[in-house]
Amino acid sequence: MDRVYHLLSDLEFAYFLTLEFSERVIDIREQYPILPVREAQDIAASLGIKYPNYPGTKVPFVLTTDFLVTYLGEDGQPHLAARTVKYEEDLLPSPKLEWTLQKLEIERCFWMNRRDDWLVVTDLCIGPAISHNLQWLRKGVHLERRLQDHDLHCYFLDIIGQFNGTGRTLSSMIRAASKIIHLTYNDGVVLFKHLVWNKSIRFDLQATPLQLTMEAPVFELFSETASPVFTSKVA
Repeated sequence: MDRVYHLLSDLEFAYFLTLEFSERVIDIREQYPILPVREAQDIAASLGIKYPNYPGTKVPFVLTTDFLVTYLGEDGQPHLAARTVKYEEDLLPSPKLEWTLQKLEIERCFWMNRRDDWLVVTDLCIGPAISHNLQWLRKGVHLERRLQDHDLHCYFLDIIGQFNGTGRTLSSMIRAASKIIHLTYNDGVVLFKHLVWNKSIRFDLQATPLQLTMEAPVFELFSETASPVFTSKVA
């Protein structure tokens, strides 16, 4: 999933991060076209909805679903989940609400015909803490070559574990561990983010927005292949 994604709102980005962070998600396709258009037009006609054209033309508009996600289900098999992302305010009474609801109904019927899971995700589904934390942690996804050594990661985990639950601030804990293993403080912060993103350091990411000046959360240490403390349910 290491490619450029085209996202149309901050909410789409926030939801994308929960998908990207989940170990169950194996593929994310954004702005997925509802094709063939003829099928979407037939659905609209059956619902009594006037299907839109591109402005000033007779060319039918191509509707899209925000995300089509492939994930591993409880049965260990890949499944598809279609997700439409909307701000709650977009679902309040307004001149645009009628078309918004009509488009959602076309999407629902389209995916129901394929027996695929479809849901609307709103900003109430994504807490502000997890959104903030995943954006902050994602900056540590890609490490410079000099920080990619597995033994270095293990050493960092061993040292930082000695400060677990001591009441230090997150900044103080990372600074102390970095000094012991001869890393700069900035490198230590990046490595900490990387190890949390990869679930080697686990704690409740939904509890509070992370700040370097806050008391470090009590955490658990796992190998870099451990299961995550927060896994998106693709909901």
